[in-house]
Parts: sequence; structure tokens; C-alpha cells
Amino acid sequence: MIVVQTTMIWLALFRCVGAFITAANNPVHASILFHCRGSSFLHPSRNHHASRPSSSSLFATVTTTRGGGGEDNNASAETSNNQKLESLVDKAQHHLREKDADQAFATLAQAYGIDPTSTTIAALFESCLGLKVELAEESFYKWKNTAGNAALSEAELTNLFQDRIGLSSLFIDKEEYDEAGIQLRKAIEEASHWLSYSLQLSDNTSSTSSSTTTTTPAQLDLTNTQFAHWQPSIDRAQYLLYRTNAACCQWDTYFQDGHQLSQSLSHNLSPSGHVQRILHPFDALKFPCISLELASKIAQSYAARAMESHGLVDVEAAKNEQYQRRPTVTVNRKELPKQEQKIRIGYISPDFTSRHPLAFLMQHVFRYHDKSQFSVHIYSLSSKVDDGPEVQAIQESCDQFTYLSPSAMSPMELYQRMVQDELDIIVDLCGYAGTSIMAEIMASRCLLQQSMKDNNSSAGDNEADGSTRRLPIHVSYMGFPGSVGSSRIWDYSIFDQIVIPPNNDEYGIREHYNEALVYMPHCYFVNSHKTVLGREGDGIILANEEERIQLRSKYGIHPTAFVYCCHSRPDKIDPSTFRTWIRALSTARSEYFAKHSDEQDMDSSGSGAPILWLLRSGKEMEQNLRQLVRKEFGERMEDALLFADVSERNEHLRRLGCADVFLDTPAYNAHTLGCDALYLGLPMISLLRDDSGDSSTNASDNQANSVCDDQSTIATDKLASRVGASLLRAAEVDDLVYPNMSDYEDAMVKCAINTKWFESIRKRLRLSVPVSPLFDTERWVRNLEASFVQMKSMNCDQTNAFPDIIVTDP
Repeated sequence: MIVVQTTMIWLALFRCVGAFITAANNPVHASILFHCRGSSFLHPSRNHHASRPSSSSLFATVTTTRGGGGEDNNASAETSNNQKLESLVDKAQHHLREKDADQAFATLAQAYGIDPTSTTIAALFESCLGLKVELAEESFYKWKNTAGNAALSEAELTNLFQDRIGLSSLFIDKEEYDEAGIQLRKAIEEASHWLSYSLQLSDNTSSTSSSTTTTTPAQLDLTNTQFAHWQPSIDRAQYLLYRTNAACCQWDTYFQDGHQLSQSLSHNLSPSGHVQRILHPFDALKFPCISLELASKIAQSYAARAMESHGLVDVEAAKNEQYQRRPTVTVNRKELPKQEQKIRIGYISPDFTSRHPLAFLMQHVFRYHDKSQFSVHIYSLSSKVDDGPEVQAIQESCDQFTYLSPSAMSPMELYQRMVQDELDIIVDLCGYAGTSIMAEIMASRCLLQQSMKDNNSSAGDNEADGSTRRLPIHVSYMGFPGSVGSSRIWDYSIFDQIVIPPNNDEYGIREHYNEALVYMPHCYFVNSHKTVLGREGDGIILANEEERIQLRSKYGIHPTAFVYCCHSRPDKIDPSTFRTWIRALSTARSEYFAKHSDEQDMDSSGSGAPILWLLRSGKEMEQNLRQLVRKEFGERMEDALLFADVSERNEHLRRLGCADVFLDTPAYNAHTLGCDALYLGLPMISLLRDDSGDSSTNASDNQANSVCDDQSTIATDKLASRVGASLLRAAEVDDLVYPNMSDYEDAMVKCAINTKWFESIRKRLRLSVPVSPLFDTERWVRNLEASFVQMKSMNCDQTNAFPDIIVTDP
């Protein structure tokens, strides 16, 4: 009865909040919804989305709020909701005092439906889950301590396991990673213990011995047993533990856990077994333990799920879609024919919000479209108003800006709404970077195509020729830096020849992308930095050395210290790379101390020596890194670490000017942050292996990693690990791209001690910024338009594959 009641509450909660997109608006509550019941299509580190209702006639709410008396009605409704919410919160608190966790949970579910942004409700959910775990623990340990004589049903274990996962997710959202790790480890250990005991019982093994035996997940084989359905849940908990440890740089078993995670995923994705989606496609790109092949298969499994959402019958074909070598066509932006009719382009994303990097990067992109040749339609997949300057700039630069509310319309209805605008091309700027609804919207075309095909078949060939209307071409861009895994849902992805070498590449990278590709001539990653940030004296870029010294003082940086900087998310850092950084930093500091040893006025603490400046993510992250440095490099090196808090965008940009060189993270490169650094004149050191980035051991990296236990190298064959090289090439400083970590380390040292060489690099970068292709947004748009003209001119379908398009820019 308990498990049924709890599950029904979760299902009711899931439905009452508008499913995926509402969850995406709140990471805390997304964790409550998705992590606890293992369905999370949501990217766990997703930024908040700002959204608003559509202004079209499809949404009566807009007319109501803007028409006569609308504001009074809204005020009355808000008062009523506030009163109801206050009453529900009081009831939930009463149930918690009475230790009635189930009733408290059900009440909070209703409250969440009224206000999913409430921090009070989030705190009460944490208390509620804590109480549920506390009560369930009593039953578990009573069973365990009595050698199995006390009853513990599978349903009770399921509740305890799921509530621990939910509680851990709330701790993760608060950056309390140690507490999250405790809950996850207990969930895994308890489930493994009970399952091992139950399996031994079924084999007529003594219960007394089994109840005291510790079984690890790696030792537990549930294949072809009555408990095989538990394997995906345990695998998912292990993945969450790996992700939690990565977020706080807890690396004690980093490579071992990564190997086990990779093995679990490979098993679940085997052709003979059912695909279990325990890892989000975005994390598959980020974590170095996941190979390019496996990451692409994970994307394929999520594409298959989008197809399943429409009831399409050939799901197995979608899951096992194979790469096919495509012909290539070359187009030149300077030789485009004039179009008789405008090409109608639709851009759709849930991230047209001032708080998301996408809007910041693309806010001035759409203004450069040739309006005599293209009609630009923007579709914001949102439910609330965002009046930020980025969104306003986008609205002013397009022909039509439409808000589509996913809580008011189904994916098919949302897609049909766009089709009504007679679009030629739809550009999906999200992909798997957010909730499942984007993939489901784009997959709607497959169902429409099937319906049109069936209608034409029943009408006969004569009528079919005149009744078939071509649906828009689908393009994936910007949001998801990897293969979308389906050429049925998306026809094209837009990249460049650095991040994905073309068909004849010797490394076999292209074959992991099923869709056709557009190869941009310089860098595929667009930005609006030149028009948004301006130049020196505009308030963001530091005007002179005096201003830089003053700002350094604010952050505790010595005026003359050489600053290595990485303000990327800490979960992008891996232990091998961090050790490389510290070794190079140690060498540079030794050179500094040797050079200044005779100076009487040198600060005894060495505050003028080189430092490493990192972005803080919870107190555990800083503690873990300091502990590693003390243990492996000595206490004196701990003084070389400095940590910065997460800040608003303008402060982040200004303080980057305090650094001297930016360190790219090899597993998942800096994208937006890479553009930020380079535009501010901050040289960036990046890795792109000359052996295809294969994860096999590299001799030079082995030597570099001799201090630590692992001998693992980080591959650079995934697209996200190749973006830094693409940015540096387009910024015309690609000599800062290195083929192995040994050279990367040497370059770090050279930057700090070879002043003449480093100043020449910095000067060349600053001179290239105003003229380089990387920051020439108008030129980038013209090249994109060349690919759109080529797409529009082709008559391709699933039987006549789209070719790869190579855009040239002589």
C-alpha cells in the first residue's frame, strides 16, 4: 500500500506542474520530480528559463491579462492562490510534526502546483524526504540486524531507495555534495545488500550468512533474475554519485567509477537488451569516461524515445540507425543566387531568456540576416515574460517573435503552429540541452510525414502528386554540441571541420554522426561579443593597467602575480588535467622564487608568485582540491590556489580581465567562456590530440601523470572537446592548441616565464579580435545563409539523403 500511495503522489505531482518545461524552470523541483523516479530527461545543470505566454490568438490567457478588467482578475486570482498556498504549507508542517510523511508529501505536491518557485516548499520537501528516509531506515536496519528474520518487502526497499535519490538531488541543488554522496552511497549499498540476500535465498542459501555479506554493485549480477528490473535504478544511482563527486572534485575513485559507469551503459545499450536511459546525453558529452561511440548511442536512444512519444512503430530502426557516407556539395557565400521568394527560417528554443548564454550569444545574430532574401521567425518555447535586453534585441531583429507555451499545447500542436507559418527551415537551438519536449516537437514531423504518406497512398498516385506539401527541413544548432542521433528527426547539424573532420578523416569521427552536416568555414560557434561588449572604456573591458590593479585588489590578487585562470564549471575539470595544472604552476612558482631570491622586499608569502584562479562550486570542492594539493605537492602550494564565486555576467566578464591566461578543460572545452576570454584578449591554452584523441594511453601523458595513481588520458574525439581548437583557429592564434598534455604543461610554464614570447602572443590576439572571423558576426550569418540557400534548393527525403554542405569563404 505504501509504494502504491507514494508512486501515485509522484505521478500526480508530475502531472500537476506541466511536466518537463515547468521542471526545467526550477532545478530544485526538477530534482524532486525526475531524479526520484528515474526518468530525468532534463539536463541536471540546466540554467533557469525565463518564459511568457504567447501573444497569438491561440492563448486566451494573454487576452485576459491585457483586456479590460484583466489586471483585477489576476490580482484576485493571485490573492486566492496565496491564501490556498499558505493553508497548504500550514497543513504540510502539521503533518511533518505528526511524522505523517505521506500526507505531508501529498500536501506539498498540491502546493508545488501553485508555486513551483517557492523556496519554502523546497525546504519542506527536503524535511519530508528526510522524514521518509528516517522512518524507512528503521525497517531496513531492523531487517538487516535480525539476519533477515524481520520482514522487509521489495516495495519498502523501493520507497527507501527512491527517497534517498530524491533527497540527494535536493542536496546537490544546494551544493551540499557530501550529504548528497552519503544518501547515494547508502541507497546503492542498501539495495545491493537486500538484492544479494534475496538472490541467495532463492538459491536456498543460508539467510544468516547472507545478511552479513557486503555486496558491491560490481559484484551483483541481476541478469536473468527476478530482480533484473533493479539494474537500471542501481546504474542510475551510480551515475548520480559519479556526477556528484565530479561536481565537487572528489576524485578518490574517479577513473574506477567512470569505468564502471561506462560498462553499465554499454550493457544497457547492447542490441540484445532494452535501452535504459540512465544518463542524460549532455552528461555523456561532458564526462571523459563516456566514449564518442557511446555518447552517440545515448543520443540515438533519446531520439528513439521522442519517436515513441508519437507512437511511431519503427522504433527499433530509430534506435539502431546506422551511419551512411554522404556526398558533399560546396557553396560560396559570395556566389549566392537571388531568391525569387524569401526563404522562411524559424528558430525555436526555450532559451530566449536574458539568463541563458544562448540569448547572450545570439542577441545580435538575427539582425544580420538579409531581410530581402530571408524571413526570420523566432519561437520562444516559454510561458513567462522576459523583458531583458538580450530578448528585446532578438525581438527587434526578426520578422516575427512568437511565444509558444508547452503547458498549453502538445508537442504536435506546437509543431503544427510553426508549420502554419509556412517555414522552409526550422533551426532547433536546444536539442537535448534541456527537456524532452524539444525532441518531441521536432519528431512531430515524422508523424506528419507518415500521415501524409498514408493519405497519399489511399488517394492514389494521381492525387498524391498534387496533395503532398513539403514539410520544413530540420536543423540542429548551438544548444547540443554533439550528434542528435537521428537523421529522421533532424536533417542537418551545423559544425565545422575542426570539431568534426569531414568524411575522409582518418580518425573515424564523422561516422558517429547520423545526420547530414553543414561545415562552416571558420568556427561554427557564433557570438555577439563585438556589438555587445564593445571595446576598452565601454565599462566591461578594463580600460588600463591602473583599473586592472584596483580590480585585482578586490579579488585578493597581487598586482604583479601571473594568473592562470579557469572559471569553467568544476565538473569539467578532471584529476589528470588538474595535476598537470599544479605541476606547471609549481614549476612557474619555482622559477619566480629563484628569480626573486635576492630581492629583499619580496613578500615572504610569495604573494607575487603565479597562482591558479578557479570557480568555486560549494565548500567541498575547494576543500577537496586544497587537500589534494597539500597531499601531493606540499602545503606551500596550497597558497597558489584562489577561488572565485559565481557572479552575474558583467562582473564575470570584468574580472576575467584580471587573469593572464585561460586554461581550457580538455574533456569539455570552454564554449561561451572561451569566446569571453579571447574577446577580452586573454590567451587560452587548449588540447587537441594529434592521434584522434583516442582514449588509449599516451606515453607523454603517462610521464606527466606519474605522480598520481591513474594512467588515464582524456580523449578529444568528442565535439565538445574540440571546440577550443576551433575558437583559437578562428581567432587566428591556433598555435596555442597542443597535441598532448606534456606540451600543454610546457606551454603553461612558458607563458609565465618567457615574458617576451607571451607578450607577443597576447599582442597578436588583441590585434586579431577586431578583424578575426570568430567575432565577425555578420560574416558568420552570410555563411550560414549560403547553407540555407543550398538546403532550400535540394529535393531530398529519407530515400534521397541530404548531402553534407561545405561552406567556403575565400
